[in-house]
Amino acid sequence: MSETQYGLGALKVFNVLDKLEGHPPRTNFNVFRLDGKYNLRIARVEGRFPWHRHTNGDEGWLILKGRLRIDVEGGPSLEMGPLEGTMIPKGVVHSPLALEEDTVVAVFNVDGFQHEFRDANPDLGAFSENDAR
Repeated sequence: MSETQYGLGALKVFNVLDKLEGHPPRTNFNVFRLDGKYNLRIARVEGRFPWHRHTNGDEGWLILKGRLRIDVEGGPSLEMGPLEGTMIPKGVVHSPLALEEDTVVAVFNVDGFQHEFRDANPDLGAFSENDAR
């Protein structure tokens, strides 16, 4: 039985902090994929991520370490700490802000998740999304 046979992250144990070690904040890793279409990704977040929306799916957030606020255009700001989470519906413009240094999150989304940014040239820092190996 292998990951190749069953998909990303199958039958493997991983440690979130170990996966993120040595990578800059905003580096996202898909640690497993469910049914070939839903990802669990992890990231260390820093500062404010640019205002954006997702055009092809909802985004679920779970704070593993630290504190995060997600500001929502036309809606409430959602402040969360460890083991708290929320879901941002498809199409809702939002902007996450790390309230503490070394905040670590788990994010749930569809594979091929799309970002549409409000600003033409947003500062994404080291943002990337990659499958963890």
